[in-house]
Amino acid sequence: MNNFKQKVREFYKPFYDNGDKAHLIDHADDVCNLALEINRDCSEKLVILASYIHDIFNATDRKKHNILAYEYVKNRSDKFLKELSDKELELVAHAVLEHRGSFKGEFFSKLSAIISSADRERPDVAKIVIRSMLYNNADAQDVYEHMLDKYSTNGYAKYPTVYQEIFKKELQEFKKEVDNISVEKIMDIWKNRDSQ
Repeated sequence: MNNFKQKVREFYKPFYDNGDKAHLIDHADDVCNLALEINRDCSEKLVILASYIHDIFNATDRKKHNILAYEYVKNRSDKFLKELSDKELELVAHAVLEHRGSFKGEFFSKLSAIISSADRERPDVAKIVIRSMLYNNADAQDVYEHMLDKYSTNGYAKYPTVYQEIFKKELQEFKKEVDNISVEKIMDIWKNRDSQ
């Protein structure tokens, strides 16, 4: 499977080359690695494909990147997708469509829940702050507002059941830490990011 993963990574890497610093190929690598780690029931091939496809249009249109990726998959737009059965294609298409933290519906499949979970990353405040600072050009006030809006106890980020089961204790601590975060703490994490 490592050979397949490497081929998929190399194929989709150019899509990530013009992304913001928080959405380069290393983010897709992280999503893939965590998705494979938490996967119990899905085809590894589909986990790998959905992981590397989920953000391929992030640099093109941040607000609709998941919809563009869904359409890309549905149109069998590349050699990997042409090899999938209709059922496999549906699973991958919905996984990339439903990966965002703002997704409100029910997941189409376990694959969707796994990709969404992996895209949330492990509940690690420092890592989320660093990625957010990269995305927001180190605007600590903007990151502070984003962290509270998305990741706090009352934030909009949806955590799939599989994520809640695996990271139950860590997620509770993470949310408490976000609830109490400050611009100063964000700046401290950012200044010390190389030691994180």
